[in-house]
Amino acid sequence: MTGDVPAVPMPARITPFRLFAGLARWDYYPIAFLGRLPFAMTTVGVLALVVGVRGSVAEAGLASAAAGVATAVSGPLLGREADRRGQRGVLLACSAVTVVALVLLLALVYSSAPVGAVALAALLLGGAVPQVGPFSRSRMARYASIVPGGESRRAMSLVMSYESIADEASFVLGPVLVGVLATLGGAWAPFAVAAVLAAIFPVAFALHPSGAFEPHAAMPGAAPRGSVLSVRVLLLVPAMALVGGVFGATLTGLTGFLGDRGAESQTGTVYGAMSVGSILVAFGVAALPQRFALPGRWLAFGGVAIAGLSALTLAGGVGTAVLSLFLAGCGVGAVLVTLFSLGTAAAPHGRTTMVVTMLQSALTVGQALVIAGAGAAVEAGGPTAGFLLALGCAALVTLLAVAYLIRFRR
Repeated sequence: MTGDVPAVPMPARITPFRLFAGLARWDYYPIAFLGRLPFAMTTVGVLALVVGVRGSVAEAGLASAAAGVATAVSGPLLGREADRRGQRGVLLACSAVTVVALVLLLALVYSSAPVGAVALAALLLGGAVPQVGPFSRSRMARYASIVPGGESRRAMSLVMSYESIADEASFVLGPVLVGVLATLGGAWAPFAVAAVLAAIFPVAFALHPSGAFEPHAAMPGAAPRGSVLSVRVLLLVPAMALVGGVFGATLTGLTGFLGDRGAESQTGTVYGAMSVGSILVAFGVAALPQRFALPGRWLAFGGVAIAGLSALTLAGGVGTAVLSLFLAGCGVGAVLVTLFSLGTAAAPHGRTTMVVTMLQSALTVGQALVIAGAGAAVEAGGPTAGFLLALGCAALVTLLAVAYLIRFRR
């Protein structure tokens, strides 16, 4: 593969829909979206499976944390390999290992295997699950960068909004699928469906013709690997980890909250209210004026997340919790869009996939580590302890926005 990519043909009058029609074939979008679902289902699926079968939030938190940490460690490595050798081989290998890991984890959870063995299987699953979202983001950013006629900047803005909406939509559908399938078919059902999805759609994404446009280190003028460790990128990593912490602590607290009411199988469905808020805001972010700069959005929407999570700590019923989750999602979703946009803009030439997977991995490891601690906290202090932990993570994310504004105020 070379870096000489032909310009994307554009119609004379560019509208958002026609722009996307020119960027990739229409079959790209459903394939890239459905390929995200195994990743989106993993954390909630592991948590719900272990709680549903073994009845222990602490064991579930440990297994879910193992999956998340493995994802975080493997993410940048997979991104680096994709930048070096292309995405196709990486995705095909990950798809095969993921199917095996899903079946193994199911067998161990339903057996009398010790929790350590379950955690090791979850570790394998987390390390192998195909990260179609970050790979798609870097591929589409490459498309946008070669749009002719002075429309590249507009195309990049649309791509970042689309990718954020697709990510958020997958995070909505993933937990909802876990909840619905677990209710209808039992705790094993989400994993069976995830195995089928992992065997089909990441493979289709890997083989799609749009792979010719993916960024890679062999491109002319590609930056050296160490250039991704700039201050501008590294400040985003802890912020993304804390966003993951918000998701993880909220999810664990909500599991305990609904468990107290005998409705733990509905955790994924209720948790989806948070992602619904994120999606709605992601639609609106693309329409925000340019003068409302990205660091300012980070700070403002961090405040919205704090407000929603503060209300969640006081929720007395499921209805109040749903409304609070929706408000918190509006804030956290916009912060997530902003951090990915800042990271893509700061990525050195030819290293987009590595930077995006670094941020995605930080999000995952933050979620996993906080879930591990929040599981024990919820068992000891009740669901409010998990919600307070989420609120603390949101406050730290907002403080980092202040630091970013000070450091890069221009």
